[in-house]
Amino acid sequence: MTMKALVLNKIYLLFITAFAFFVGCVARETLSPLPPEDEFARAQSYFEHHRYDRAIAGFERIIFYHPSSELVDDAQYLLARAYFAQGDFAQAITEFDYLIKNFPTSPFVEDAEFYQVQSYIRKAPGWDRDQTETEDAVNRLDEFLTRFPNSKYTNEIKDLILSARNRLARKELENGKLYVKLKELKAAEKYFRYVLENYPETKAALETKFQLAGLCQRRGRNDEALTLYKELLENPEWKARAEKKIRSIENKK
Repeated sequence: MTMKALVLNKIYLLFITAFAFFVGCVARETLSPLPPEDEFARAQSYFEHHRYDRAIAGFERIIFYHPSSELVDDAQYLLARAYFAQGDFAQAITEFDYLIKNFPTSPFVEDAEFYQVQSYIRKAPGWDRDQTETEDAVNRLDEFLTRFPNSKYTNEIKDLILSARNRLARKELENGKLYVKLKELKAAEKYFRYVLENYPETKAALETKFQLAGLCQRRGRNDEALTLYKELLENPEWKARAEKKIRSIENKK
């Protein structure tokens, strides 16, 4: 046998040995079937230790192989939570929906709906893209408050609504700013006023007010601009900039 052949043969043997070792490790990692209670405990432990792939596999085994177990809705809920924790919000929505529709009396329904609406919000794109999903998410958040008026999640849902509405407001604000750059001032003003009329409580509304004041100033409506700037004096973030603009207008009178 030539030297080249010997080297190739050694490499082949090393490959076979490594592959056999890998297969052996996989075999040792294979999980043996357990009764539903033990299966659930094992999957729950994986979930708590953030080993979500293993947790998902365990909860799925309970659902598919032990459908009559009292732990099925528990498994379904934690299965959805595992997908949520992984950031797979589309699959989480599907799994939460399955629990809500097929186990309407489950004690996990309210929690499932809470995490489901969170999934809709997190799956929705940023403000710079189409906001149809965000609008749908806001509607679902409102529906949650209607369905669970005394929910323990009420404050969190309201915060999510505010965050989502700020995203919608930001989209309109940026559209207005774009029209300002294009020198389409009438179109820009329509966007700015839309934000102030429909999203007055959002953070984006503050910048919108500043932008609209600047637009009024450019169009010679200084009194209206002053009114808008003065409304920003109560906000620490915008006070200094508003004061500067107010001085510039008053010094020209």
